[in-house]
Amino acid sequence: MKILLTTLNAKYVHTSLALWYLYQFCHEDYPDLTFKEFNINQELAWINGEIYLEYPDVVGFSCNIWNIKQTLILCKWLKTLSPKLIIVLGGSEVSANPCQIMAANPAVDFIITGEGELTFKEWLAELTGSFTQDWSGILGLVYREGEQVVENSVRPDISDLCIIPFPYPEDLAPFRQKLVYYETSRGCPYSCQYCLSANERGVRFFPLERVKADLLKFIESGIAQVKFVDRSFNCNPAWAKEIWRFLLAHPGQTNFHFEIVGDLLDEESLEILAQAPLGLFQFEIGVQSTHPETLALIERRMDIGRLGERVLRLLKVSKVFVHLDLIAGLPEEDYRTFAKSFNDNLLLKPDRLQLGFLKLLHGSGLRNKAAEYGYIFSEEPPYEVMTNHWISFEELLKLKVIEDLLERYYNSGHFKATFAYLLAQYTSPFDFFEQFAFWWKKQGYDQVSHKVKDLYGYLLKFYQSPGRDGLILRNLLKYDLLSCERMVEFPEWAGKADPELHREGYKFWQNAGRRAQYIPDMNELVIRDIQRRVLFAEFDFNPQMVEETPWTKPLLQPQIILFVYGGPTVMIYRIDREEFTI
Repeated sequence: MKILLTTLNAKYVHTSLALWYLYQFCHEDYPDLTFKEFNINQELAWINGEIYLEYPDVVGFSCNIWNIKQTLILCKWLKTLSPKLIIVLGGSEVSANPCQIMAANPAVDFIITGEGELTFKEWLAELTGSFTQDWSGILGLVYREGEQVVENSVRPDISDLCIIPFPYPEDLAPFRQKLVYYETSRGCPYSCQYCLSANERGVRFFPLERVKADLLKFIESGIAQVKFVDRSFNCNPAWAKEIWRFLLAHPGQTNFHFEIVGDLLDEESLEILAQAPLGLFQFEIGVQSTHPETLALIERRMDIGRLGERVLRLLKVSKVFVHLDLIAGLPEEDYRTFAKSFNDNLLLKPDRLQLGFLKLLHGSGLRNKAAEYGYIFSEEPPYEVMTNHWISFEELLKLKVIEDLLERYYNSGHFKATFAYLLAQYTSPFDFFEQFAFWWKKQGYDQVSHKVKDLYGYLLKFYQSPGRDGLILRNLLKYDLLSCERMVEFPEWAGKADPELHREGYKFWQNAGRRAQYIPDMNELVIRDIQRRVLFAEFDFNPQMVEETPWTKPLLQPQIILFVYGGPTVMIYRIDREEFTI
């Protein structure tokens, strides 16, 4: 009996941790078990053909919010083509309402709810080794019995995670450029009512030595990024610190992404994280809201003041990439209180601020109270909220435009100096984004795609539209543009590149001392090749000073800035005019 495990990942670079677990847990006992991953950006008819041409007897789909609609279509198509095909579903998107899904989708034969490893293995044993095929004793299984859908009792969570093997194959070479998911624990100690993890109780940990051995495999294989799916990685601070120390002691090229609880960061954690080199750690901190009434209603336990202080300290003492999350549409938070949550977070100056919109997931506490809170939301995935008692659809639409601009500008990392200055010129970050969003939509820019280079000019045009002097912003935009990309011809708003600087630069690099000081990695190159990897640009003032003190009016004095390209980051130096011309 050929059994195919498959899913539609959100992106090509993603991997399905759940299916890899099932495969590794069962394939030794069931050698006909195979594995094939797709993604939602591929043509559905092609995916259908690829699955069909495997000629499976059983197809198991992992179902999530991003793929459930396409998955159910595939089930229907495959069952029509192969009526004897057995289809089994599992995953978070079918665990909360399995009977409704079975009733509405006759092509689905079985659903496995909750943690699937033991249930799936027992189901395979009954499917392949029994003539009677009695499903009644398999916990966590939903199945058909004649015209009825039967839901067995819930299976308790696996208490001893030692029984679960390393999820991925020994040869990790095919995963090097993928985002690899991994977990050191299961469960969550919190009860946030927008999250399905609120239905779990307690946290279970994999053995620490097993975790360390697994992480070494990723490091030694050169995996680009490992994303930990632990719900609150540092809920046990001692556990988290031990793993961070281990990763610091075993350097490699792998980036590790953790979802952490910000207010649990203690001084010892900060001391450890201060040692991390750039690119090693990436932290996602789910703030969601800073409105006390909202936090109480969604049962999110958090010390807001301590969270802000800990994030500021983390950003100051470490090179950890800090990503903060907000959710619009939570109960008790109206447009203005959300603006305060936005300001509270952006004023911390995180590397990224994600503005998400509440989704009422099946089985979540907020979905169960949708009528009480006046929620109107899409019945189709992703179940996004359109309005509630506190915020209107029109206001959420405004936040959608702000979210788009936040992604294009602040989160892109292409406008660091510009935003350091801009946000100091407005009463609040939200005030800036709100005005920019109104202008953006009035121009019709929300209706078309844009080249990244054009975004610089749009921002200058917006800033100058009330009649402001754009000299400072024009210089900062030019500085940010060249900090990201070498350009021979500047955009019209940035003025023309001075050919005299290029000629003087040729003389500048004839000095061996200067090559050793500014471009030691290019010291052996001929000057013509050096010139292709560097750029001298003149500014009306020192843009680096404005980036450091954005509230101070800069001294207008021409400055030459050297940009050195080709490394992992662009190196930037201010060159004294006298040194440049000698």
